[in-house]
Amino acid sequence: MLYELKEQGSKVATILHGTKVVVEAIKECGEFSSACHLDAISRARHESRKGLDEIAKKKLDAILAILSPGRQRAIMRVVEGKTSSWLTTLPLQSCHFDLAPVQFKDGLAPICDIHLICQPNAMVVELISPSNMPYTEPIVNEATATSSDPGLRLDLRIRGVWQPQVEALFDVRVIDTDAPSHCHRAPNAILESSSQEKKRMYKKAVEDRRGTFTPFVLSVDGLLHKEASHFIKHMATALSSKWDKAYSITSSYSRSRLAFAGVRAASLCLRGSRTKWRSGLGFDDGAPLASFME
Repeated sequence: MLYELKEQGSKVATILHGTKVVVEAIKECGEFSSACHLDAISRARHESRKGLDEIAKKKLDAILAILSPGRQRAIMRVVEGKTSSWLTTLPLQSCHFDLAPVQFKDGLAPICDIHLICQPNAMVVELISPSNMPYTEPIVNEATATSSDPGLRLDLRIRGVWQPQVEALFDVRVIDTDAPSHCHRAPNAILESSSQEKKRMYKKAVEDRRGTFTPFVLSVDGLLHKEASHFIKHMATALSSKWDKAYSITSSYSRSRLAFAGVRAASLCLRGSRTKWRSGLGFDDGAPLASFME
């Protein structure tokens, strides 16, 4: 309640300082300068945000002081990585920003110090194909029957991301940075080591085929590695030009879509099926369906 009252008082102070130029011009019947007025508003907003940030930081420090180290680590990762944007986004179904109650609950699991134990590919499938659309994993090297080499498969292939007509290949890794094996390391260091591991595995093979490889590494609660964040910025820039929208809008939209995909993926890990469903008809694709329609 105290924070809300101070926030309201800060808004009143911002309005008073922001309209000071207008009030003085009216009182003194003097010349009104729009530039001075806009500058006063900008300075008032900056001071207001600065004051509210200081209040919020003190409140956060007081909360962290009574929490366990695991909870402190999870909350600081959310604060520093700004991964809680999905909590304040309007639940618009048209933008796929709506969640089922159980998905919302599962999305809070990493913040509440609940570790996700799931199939490695469960979150990858949901992040790449959130609309349940089929997709094919791009094959870099075919598996050979005469040896134990399993081949190399990646998660996503997009043409023209970094260079015109050049295929960009991505491999996704989602990590629980609060797992017991990682709790002694900083989250960003965990993401960096996973990114380097992906590069050692795939980069040379992809570049031999004249493609580009980008590891897309993130934590279960949406903390992005720097290369994944760079890709999101690049995509937002392209969408800004294509949709004729401000970069801030397309960047916020892209990050929100990714955040909601991550929440749905976390829920899929906890509650999704752990076995592959098979049709039992003896074929993998829909090619023979025409014979059933005759």
